[in-house]
Amino acid sequence: MTADAVTLLPWAALLSAIAGFFAWRAWKAGDRPAVVRRIGWALVPWALWLVGALKLVVRIGSAVADWAAGFVFRPSVWLGIAVAIVAVVLIVIGSRGRTKARAVGSKGSPAKPAVGGAKAAPAKRAKGGAEDDEFADIEDILRRHGIE
Repeated sequence: MTADAVTLLPWAALLSAIAGFFAWRAWKAGDRPAVVRRIGWALVPWALWLVGALKLVVRIGSAVADWAAGFVFRPSVWLGIAVAIVAVVLIVIGSRGRTKARAVGSKGSPAKPAVGGAKAAPAKRAKGGAEDDEFADIEDILRRHGIE
């Protein structure tokens, strides 16, 4: 047994005891599936310790904690977060203005023709009669939905 394994043994016991406590509470509440699930979670730290992976988990946790501490206490990070928030707000506002402009464009002024649809319709309209009425209905529906 290495020195790292011995120093990690209390962590395995502590994590297992915490999961065991929650299993006991589930037992008292009468939730049998939760008891079985939580006992399974209580065995995970022991499995990690026996395999030697608990050292890896502790290293990852330590690296994440160091990163988070640096993240929280650096002013440049908070400035970056503020810039990101402003960027998202501007994107959202710009997207809303774009949809409103499309709606106004279809009601007030002639909008851009739809790809392929507007060029093909006048050629078919020239045939006359019942087809003109059908296309007029379709164009009316499209106009109401802001598509021209």
